[in-house]
Amino acid sequence: MSLISLVIAVIIVGILARLLNGYIPVPERTKTVLNVVLALIVVGIALWLINTYVPMAGSIKAILNIVVVIATCVIVLQTLGLWNGTVGLWHKLKSRGAEAMDHHESRVQDPVAPSAPVQYPVVK
Repeated sequence: MSLISLVIAVIIVGILARLLNGYIPVPERTKTVLNVVLALIVVGIALWLINTYVPMAGSIKAILNIVVVIATCVIVLQTLGLWNGTVGLWHKLKSRGAEAMDHHESRVQDPVAPSAPVQYPVVK
């Protein structure tokens, strides 16, 4: 894909965003979803440009891609109003896991519990 094609794509996305947010009457929820789609196109193009034309180590590139994808997912969830529900679900699952671990630990007893701290030999 040539740089000219990418520039044209970004210009088209900008024009669509301007028309959508200023001139075309669209329901607010639909406008939000369309803005998210346009933003995802721009983020994808930017990430592709960085991965293609910016020389960097493969590990740094992988970390950059992961950070951008996670940040984009969080922003999309926040924009669509799903972030609070996702965080609430995470806390609920986390608390259930902690309760299950507490319940499991109370049932399991160590038959050979040391009465004094264990002394390990020092290796020189």
